[in-house]
Amino acid sequence: MSVARLNKSRLNLNNTDRKTRARNVNKMRREPSRPLSDVLTTLFRKTCISSVCLLMLAIVGLGCLAGYRWLTAHPYFALQDIKVTGNHRLSYGEILGISEVGLNKNSLAVNIGDVEGRLSQNHWIKSAAVKRELPGNLSIHVREKTPQFMVRQSDKLFYCDSSGELIAPVAPGKFTSLPFLNIESDAMGKAEILPEFMAVLSRRELPFDPGQIAWINIKGGDRMEIFMDNLGLTIRLGLDNWQEHLSDLNIVWHDLKNRGEFRNVATISAGNGRVWVEKRTSGQVASQ
Repeated sequence: MSVARLNKSRLNLNNTDRKTRARNVNKMRREPSRPLSDVLTTLFRKTCISSVCLLMLAIVGLGCLAGYRWLTAHPYFALQDIKVTGNHRLSYGEILGISEVGLNKNSLAVNIGDVEGRLSQNHWIKSAAVKRELPGNLSIHVREKTPQFMVRQSDKLFYCDSSGELIAPVAPGKFTSLPFLNIESDAMGKAEILPEFMAVLSRRELPFDPGQIAWINIKGGDRMEIFMDNLGLTIRLGLDNWQEHLSDLNIVWHDLKNRGEFRNVATISAGNGRVWVEKRTSGQVASQ
């Protein structure tokens, strides 16, 4: 291609670009501007639509609020039956008093979460579940804490569970006779065996049960002492491999009863794979 022809082609392209830009500029100039009145009209229309929507939302909200107030005051939803289950320590009336619900109160006005929260804050209640059954029924199920011992702290007596956790102060109105528990300061780590130990006693796997125990003392040096008042008998148990020691004690216990010698026994000690028996009469220690 010659130089003259190439320059001619470039000239044609430049002319085409200039024509295209000129058409675009003319097109933009030909677009008429919107009158101010049209802009104001559109703005006014949008404002009216937004205001109507907000008004409708406010009306709906007020209607819902009025409907809720009407429903929570209507006698059709008044509580006619309140069932309480799972309570042993606390009475039916005490449960209702703690939950702050009662007959003839509107069922829809009862906040289930608040009722469960109030019940769970009580010292004797481990957990609570509340169920509403429209129109006028309410069911309350509680799980109470089970006291296993009494302990003394700051010159006061408290009930505590099988792990030694405090439940509530001992009150004279609802006194329950339970074994006293004492854990020496250097034996606090051994309290973790208590739940399993009490479970073994409750399953009647041993010749005595929790109801016969007057007190339990967990001492330093991995030792536990158990005293049964009605038998006048003290049991000393090593806490290392205590399950095996209980099995050995069980065998010796039955052997003493079969030989008619049990009533003369003052102390039975089990530990280190052996069982020692101390009799009342002579005070001698016999190894079994």
